[in-house]
Order: sequence, then C-alpha cells, then structure tokens
Amino acid sequence: MSNNNRGKLLIDNRVQLSLVRRVSLHWLAFIGLFLCIVLTIELFLREPGVTMAQSFVLALQKNALMLVLMFAIMPAFLYDTVKMSHRFAGPISRLKHGLSALANGEKVSEIKLRKGDFWGDLAEDFNRVANLLQPEESVKNSEDEQPKQ
Repeated sequence: MSNNNRGKLLIDNRVQLSLVRRVSLHWLAFIGLFLCIVLTIELFLREPGVTMAQSFVLALQKNALMLVLMFAIMPAFLYDTVKMSHRFAGPISRLKHGLSALANGEKVSEIKLRKGDFWGDLAEDFNRVANLLQPEESVKNSEDEQPKQ
C-alpha cells in the first residue's frame, strides 16, 4: 500500500483539526484566564483606589509584550501539535484504507509504520489478519523464503 499522505500537513482533517481547535481553546483560556483575569485582580488588590477596569488596562499595559509573544508563538505550537499528531493519524489512516481494501476483496500490502509512530501493535495485527485472508500471498512469501535445494 503506497503512502501518499507523506508530506501532507493534515492526514485526517476531522481528528487533527479537532486537536488544533482544542489546543487553541486551551491556549486562549490560559491567556484569558491567567493573564487577563488573575493579573487584573492582582493589580486591583495591590493598588488601592484603582477600579477593576483601570486594573485591567494596567495589566494589559504591563504585560503587552508577553501577550504579543504568546500570540506570536501560538502558530508554532499548533504546527508542532499537528506534526506530532501524524504519529497516530497516519497509522490509523493507513489501517483504515487497508481495512477498506480488505473488505472490498482487494489485495493489500503489509503495513509498515515509521519509527516513533503509535499503534504498531495494531499494524502487526492487521498484517496477520491480511495474511490469513490472502493465503496465496502468504504461501507465496513462505515459498520465497525457503532455501532452494
């Protein structure tokens, strides 16, 4: 089975975009909750006579550079998350296509995963089942492996 997904940014859009959305929400919640609320409250309690709105503005002014940097590095974190997700999305995509081909009675090749990919045990089980369902292929492979006399 050829792997035409190599080099693609997203292998399984539904799964990987869900992951990107979740990481983005966590990131924004951290920035929103910690930087905006906690720092505003901290300034409000530390500075007598300052309103909550003024504390919020002060917190933003004092931490503007950090906020800009946090938003600036967010795409790098999201990209890294997507690249890491290839370790599980790629193998599952290959297994999904292999199972579909087997169900349609098509011949399938052995699934080989890259070093560091998740689900290696699933790929091994798939390969065993594929060999059982395609006995002429496994018989041919075993004949090739026997030494000629």
